[in-house]
Amino acid sequence: MTEVALTRPPASFRPDRLEVIQSVGKRAPIEFATGVQWDCLIGPHNGAKNLTTGQLTLVPHTRLALHRYPVSESITVLSGQVVVSVEGREYALGPLDNLVIPRALAHSVRNDAGALAQVHLAFPSARPTREWVTESFEPRALTEMATCPPGKERVTRFKTAPRSEAGPGTSFIDYFNQDLMPGLEMSGGYGAFRTGGRLPAHFHDFDESICIIDGTATCIVEGRRHQMSDGATALQPRGRVHYFINESPEPMAMIWVYAGPLPERIVTDECCATASGDPWKAAGLV
Repeated sequence: MTEVALTRPPASFRPDRLEVIQSVGKRAPIEFATGVQWDCLIGPHNGAKNLTTGQLTLVPHTRLALHRYPVSESITVLSGQVVVSVEGREYALGPLDNLVIPRALAHSVRNDAGALAQVHLAFPSARPTREWVTESFEPRALTEMATCPPGKERVTRFKTAPRSEAGPGTSFIDYFNQDLMPGLEMSGGYGAFRTGGRLPAHFHDFDESICIIDGTATCIVEGRRHQMSDGATALQPRGRVHYFINESPEPMAMIWVYAGPLPERIVTDECCATASGDPWKAAGLV
């Protein structure tokens, strides 16, 4: 698909915040349950709108009990193995497998293995409110080939997921969006960048979270350069012109989440991502 680049973003997209780069471990973790800790990387503490992302760590043989949210939730395994049970349907997930759970479905997460497990969580809300569930469900383990029930959760297996190119030297997977799950409030997926791989200069009509899960990324926002690695996560506010590039000799990968139901970007002239061509400074809009 050919994208026609705008000369500059329309004035109606003027951002009201700067980008934020959040490192893992910068804030004190929250203990959701014994041995289960949450590190919120993007959320109300750094001004995110309609978006929360972060990392959940489960020590061996621990469990986050049955609960639900009034919004959807994305669970992507970063390391280790977890079992997610949704109304009793049990999914064994390995690294970079993803499970998306629509709003109001009761689910739990556990680590049955002898090693630490880390997962990336995302919600289309700046303040997702968890409700504990006392109802019980008959457990039923599903194989990797099992089909999710219509209108319920969606699982993406990393090894077999379709790939597409979002820019030169890149390979992307769409984990979730409204086209894949009607009624979903957010969109997101995985992106891999070979050396020199990059995205075009672009902006969005919603906030975005980008977590660097492998290698080192260079994030360029209107001329400002940020080096990111080891789970560091960028909040790109609505309207900020930015792109990511892998300037390192090693592969780089990310988990991206949009606070919008479709993975839509608006491409601009490359100069808009430079300090001299900053579209908001040039127009007196900061």
